[in-house]
Amino acid sequence: MIVKDKHFFNDYIKVWDNGAIKDAPFITLGLEAVLTDYYGNLLDAPPPFAVKTDERILDLGCGWGRVLKPVRSITRDAVGLDISQQMLIAAKNHCNYHHLPTPLVRGDGTSLPFKDNTFDTVYSLLVLQHLSKDNGKKVIKEIHRVLKPGGAAYIRVPSRFAPENLLMSFLQVISINVFRYKDPIRMRFYRIGEIKKICNSLFSNVEISAHEFRPPWNFHTPWTWHYIIIPRRYHKRLRAISDAIEKKANTTMPWLKHFAVTLMIKAVK
Repeated sequence: MIVKDKHFFNDYIKVWDNGAIKDAPFITLGLEAVLTDYYGNLLDAPPPFAVKTDERILDLGCGWGRVLKPVRSITRDAVGLDISQQMLIAAKNHCNYHHLPTPLVRGDGTSLPFKDNTFDTVYSLLVLQHLSKDNGKKVIKEIHRVLKPGGAAYIRVPSRFAPENLLMSFLQVISINVFRYKDPIRMRFYRIGEIKKICNSLFSNVEISAHEFRPPWNFHTPWTWHYIIIPRRYHKRLRAISDAIEKKANTTMPWLKHFAVTLMIKAVK
């Protein structure tokens, strides 16, 4: 990441390192192995693509390995990259605990430390939202550079017009401009046309689908407040409604994509 203000950059890294400890204490702080196993498997997420055993894969912004570990369990040739040293320590502990040693690199997404045409697949999930518009474009260009011809990138970003994202944008503006809260990490939300234009300028084929369409509940992740406060007997029905809306957004009613919580971009080089 290219940041003119050195202190801003240092604060940015510090926040992520503190976040690694807060979000994955059972990994970073080395609590009981049984807790690591339980929570690690609970929070692991399936990769957004079919993993092939013979592909070389890069997880750009791997965090503590939530998606990297499942990917590494299928293919031996996976690499994780993150800007936070604490996140990489967490990822290393998580993968090693499951006997899946994985190459991990501390690096900058705007200047990837890999040669051209290195990877068959690159995925970057909910990373661009933490970068400026210009740095986001640089990351996408770098993803294109390190992909092999015919390789695919999977990029997930938050959608600008999802109700909960609109609320988050409003609260972010208030906290920064009214309360003068100096948070070095600011969320950036993307319009479909905006992210599509950037990807179309580089890739030969771009597909955008609605992902995590959950108005206004979320039962895909059992640790959210929606899951806790709404009686369990309603969970299955409400999740079915969410899934049905997401299916319509990706098929017969594409205008619904604008209101999805996140967008998944598949871009082929």
